[in-house]
Amino acid sequence: MKKPIVNFLEPSQQQLNSLLEHYQTGRYADAEKLSLSITQEFPEHQFAWKVLAVVLKLTGRISESLVASQKSVQLGPLNAEAHNNLAVLLKELGRLKEAEVSYKKAIELKPDYAEAHSNLAIILKEQSRLKEAEACYRQAIKLKPDYAEAHYNMGNTLKELGRLEEAEACYRQAIKLKPDYAEAHYNMGNTLKELGRLEEAEASYVQAITLKPDYVKAYNNLGVMLQEQGRLDEAEVSYKKAITLKPDYADFYANLGNTLRDQDKLLEAKLNYKKAIELKGDSKKFKHIFDALTGKTTNFAPREYVEVLFDNYAINFENSLVNKLEYKTPNKIVEMIVAKNPNIQLGSVLDLGCGTGLIGDEIKKYCSNLEGVDLSKLMLEKASAKNIYDKLEHKDIVEYLSTEDLDFNYFISSDVFVYVGNLSEIFRLIKSRNKSKGKFVFSTEHTDRDGFFLEQTGRYSHSKKYIESLCNKFGYKLSHFEVVNLRKNKNKFIIGGLYFLDF
Repeated sequence: MKKPIVNFLEPSQQQLNSLLEHYQTGRYADAEKLSLSITQEFPEHQFAWKVLAVVLKLTGRISESLVASQKSVQLGPLNAEAHNNLAVLLKELGRLKEAEVSYKKAIELKPDYAEAHSNLAIILKEQSRLKEAEACYRQAIKLKPDYAEAHYNMGNTLKELGRLEEAEACYRQAIKLKPDYAEAHYNMGNTLKELGRLEEAEASYVQAITLKPDYVKAYNNLGVMLQEQGRLDEAEVSYKKAITLKPDYADFYANLGNTLRDQDKLLEAKLNYKKAIELKGDSKKFKHIFDALTGKTTNFAPREYVEVLFDNYAINFENSLVNKLEYKTPNKIVEMIVAKNPNIQLGSVLDLGCGTGLIGDEIKKYCSNLEGVDLSKLMLEKASAKNIYDKLEHKDIVEYLSTEDLDFNYFISSDVFVYVGNLSEIFRLIKSRNKSKGKFVFSTEHTDRDGFFLEQTGRYSHSKKYIESLCNKFGYKLSHFEVVNLRKNKNKFIIGGLYFLDF
């Protein structure tokens, strides 16, 4: 009698146990070899394909891992973890829409799958769908309250939404659950810095570095904060540590160059800016400061330099400028206008380089219409939140004056021409394109030298003679000029000029 033929459709339990043991103990080569063997002998066995996909991903072979993961999903269409793993790979390959579909399938199959909710939130955030991401993180935390990574990532999302206090609470919860979470300490430092709580921010950066001594971003951001407080020696040390850890990153050399410049170590500052340019040769913002340090006067600061400068400065702009640096130019400009206009009815006013709306705060009550234009989106967001402008535009000043219909009684600009050297085009456009006669009121950094100059600070100064020459050329009447203190720099006031022109 013949023995019956036995068809083994699955690997033995011993094989599966060995495969799991290899994977869990980090013996990935053995796990790959055994999973390949099992998939060849039992090509319909889903678990072996799933393990093979994970091992291939862990060893950096993403494309091969994707094939194995797709096979795992095909064989186990009701396996939520397989769909989640496939989504992770699709995200890594930049295929976010497909990843989103796979994460949602995993959640559909397993609604309490906290990791899938959190992973879905990550790709929603990458697509700037921040409100949806927040909802997914909240669901992940509801399902798994001790999920430190979800608390941390929700903090990042809330920070991007501008809800800093809520972001801080998320980081604190993440740290409570995982005290050695260096990234959470670092991002809490960033948040506390934006909130103006600098001592606490410093402590968070230091703790991040203590937990992760090679945390290069933490050294750099600590340096930025120390520099803003005038603690230049400490900032220099922090930047140099960042450079030691990552010597090929141009921004670190630029930051160190700024600190050295502020310490009047000009030769060292130039060398660091030269290195930044070597590493990132197309950077106009680095070239601008290098020109300033070497005494070369250009016509204007590059757009990217001004945008980045003020986007980075937007959060603490008013607190720093008004409270710490005693900036009162908007008040002085409005006082000068009111003194020359007893009726105090200014009509339609354009605020050139409006920033966060400091001059708008002062002048709105005298205007029938107040509009603003600025290069920095983040500064405009601050101005918009004040609800004092009838219209705001995100444009370069010359672009705006060249393309928009101009029908204003006053053109006002406070502390803006420090980033524009050659003012000829601005003078020409206002005079030639405005529909009626008007007034042009502005401030400059003042110099007694004849002309305009790019100073070592990266800002421009203008002489009275230069402004007078533009008035003669384009048909303006200089009705008032005075020298004033603009604001402090290195505990000394910067000398400025206030101008009132009729045209």
